[in-house]
Amino acid sequence: MRAILTQKSRIKALQENLEDHACLVEDPLNLFYLTGMQLSSGKLLLSSQAALLLVDGRYVGAAQLQAPVPVQLEEKFSLTSFLKTHHLKKLLFDPTATSYARFLQLKEHRPLPRAELFKTLRFVKDASEIAALKKSAALAWQGFEYIKKSLKVGVTEKELAKRFELFSLKNGADKLSFDPIIAFGAHGAMPHYRPGNTKLKEGDAVLIDIGVVLNHYHSDMTRVVFFKHKDPYLNSLYTLVKQAHKKALELCKPGTPLKALDHAARDVFKRENLEHLFIHALGHGIGLQTHEFPRIKEGGEEENTLLESGMVLTIEPGLYVPGKGGVRHEDTLVITPSGFTNFYKGALG
Repeated sequence: MRAILTQKSRIKALQENLEDHACLVEDPLNLFYLTGMQLSSGKLLLSSQAALLLVDGRYVGAAQLQAPVPVQLEEKFSLTSFLKTHHLKKLLFDPTATSYARFLQLKEHRPLPRAELFKTLRFVKDASEIAALKKSAALAWQGFEYIKKSLKVGVTEKELAKRFELFSLKNGADKLSFDPIIAFGAHGAMPHYRPGNTKLKEGDAVLIDIGVVLNHYHSDMTRVVFFKHKDPYLNSLYTLVKQAHKKALELCKPGTPLKALDHAARDVFKRENLEHLFIHALGHGIGLQTHEFPRIKEGGEEENTLLESGMVLTIEPGLYVPGKGGVRHEDTLVITPSGFTNFYKGALG
């Protein structure tokens, strides 16, 4: 786990990887991470020795007061002159956040896509980020407890989703991480289901996938609650899901490749001939976005990425049976030097 990093130290860490190239940061979340400013429009230009924040007239006053680097009006800036003055060979940019039209605008400056530089920028969280993520998770858990108390015959999925949103906002959330997934009965078979007007009845399995944004940091958790009495089949699947969840957690420590986590969870399902019912990745990174680098999936692009102390990620195995329902169990955890810390209570409950 990193100590608390200032924006200047974050910028310096990025500069150390630039060699004799320039780097252009335009994504608003990366701009916030590096400057501490929420900008709908702005550009951070870096070399190994120089840093400059470019903004339009709307932001120049605030930027001059708050930005950790020199500020200049974008309309008075020449990118060509900057590159020549600092003897920079290429302009590194984020290909995942740059449109083709924007690429054409940059073409004369010898742009070089460097996705890995940006993907790993927020990969390991510092102590202040981990504290913020824990607080966000704590509020999401309070919302979950509130939803459980609101389960009554006749309440609709949409009503519960709205109640969760109002509860979260009243208790300090900036907004929700994503539209809540509240799925009754057979609707749980759709992992990204949108709540509708279906009314709760006794015997329904209720899949609850929720998260909030608190002080810019996201939370994400999923539980299944069996209302009044348990469906024996879905309950047996949920028991397997929690076993798979536990197997993945046992490997959560520095040095473990991501594919090993996914393999361990899927192996539980494979032994029961149920692997085909697990239809998504095991989890993902989380921070200033709900879904961040990396994606935890054997055979995926990041499968060989190793866990590091300070990484924050979700573990969320699930099984989905069309026409019957689905179950998922999701926690968020931080990797520590010796293992992990789970942000949620009742990790196996």
